[in-house]
Amino acid sequence: MVRRRQILAGSAGLFASALAGCTAGGSADSESTAAAESETEAATESTTTEQTTESAGQYTVEIEPNDPYTFEAVPETYGVASGPFLDMGMALGIHPSATTGLERAPLKFYDLLGLEFDESRITKLASGAESGFDKENFYAADADVWLIARATLGRYVSWDASDYEEVESQTGPFLGTTLRFAPTAAVSNEPNPYTLSEAFEKVATVFQRRQQFQAWQSFHDDLMSTIEAGLPPEDERPTVAAIWRGVSPDSGQFRVAPLHRLGNNTKSYFRVGMKDAFEGRYPEGPIGYEELINVDPDYIGAVGALTSSTREEFVDTVVEPFENNESGQRLTAVQEGNLIRSAGQYMGPIVDMFSTEAVAKMVYPDQFGEWPGAVGDVPEDEQLFDRERLVDIVNGNF
Repeated sequence: MVRRRQILAGSAGLFASALAGCTAGGSADSESTAAAESETEAATESTTTEQTTESAGQYTVEIEPNDPYTFEAVPETYGVASGPFLDMGMALGIHPSATTGLERAPLKFYDLLGLEFDESRITKLASGAESGFDKENFYAADADVWLIARATLGRYVSWDASDYEEVESQTGPFLGTTLRFAPTAAVSNEPNPYTLSEAFEKVATVFQRRQQFQAWQSFHDDLMSTIEAGLPPEDERPTVAAIWRGVSPDSGQFRVAPLHRLGNNTKSYFRVGMKDAFEGRYPEGPIGYEELINVDPDYIGAVGALTSSTREEFVDTVVEPFENNESGQRLTAVQEGNLIRSAGQYMGPIVDMFSTEAVAKMVYPDQFGEWPGAVGDVPEDEQLFDRERLVDIVNGNF
């Protein structure tokens, strides 16, 4: 079949599906500051690459590695897989219409903010987050656009090009891309190396919400200005071993993720100026205790555990097992109680704010206030970003 190149469905008001919301000191790190500035500039510059003819209702969006796509009208429904695009849609105030399994999704952040997330409105594309995909579910969902990378979906299905074209001919286009989080991919020069900000701008362009994206950029920059103003001198900043795919101390097997501006799942550590304990020697596969002890990081970061675990679960499954393990007891991070957690694969704009705040407090309590252990327990006068302003941006009030 010929791939459908345009969406013909009409569009309701841009905010018809807006979410219900509540109303309610040291030197800066030159590398992380430069990276943040570069990210913001790149996102702003990339706006000029999108061709828009608003008077005719047409606009073209290019999201690598996909072909440019011309929309006849603003899409009203979208589908996502497990990953940051769910959070991007929510950050724009648009509820997803189709998702994969939501077992590790960042729903607790939305609950904390009073943002509506109604699973009864969602068509499930798969039985789990990464398995059980069925093509018929894509037809049933009939999304106007799929914010799912073909490369991501290709890990779980055996579709060829004709399968994607068939789904697109009856629904909407696949316009997802890959944000980096695997060890080598995060630091490689492969195609489409988008940062979170750059990918978010693309999604905002798909839904014609660029002003909302700019409001998010300003909000994000305010948080980073607060963080950078409070960081200690570079030579006083600690090292961290960021561990992804779950942390199981008793297994003696750990997968290390690099700190890098393109490493979306470790950006919280990178942006608070932490140093990578494995800088320049990222292992492809799992490592054992000896490799971890050899670098002996100041901190061990459990990537994703801020989203997937409660405070009690983190203590039960990570902290206490490390403390009770004979090899784990040899690690400085364990001895000093420096076992921390951040968000991970669902790191979009909303999750990013909470994760950055949490890591800053865990690592630099003297500068940013003590971490209480749970995202919902940060006292209002110690919050590093304004929750009400965040909800206002989500609801289009900026």
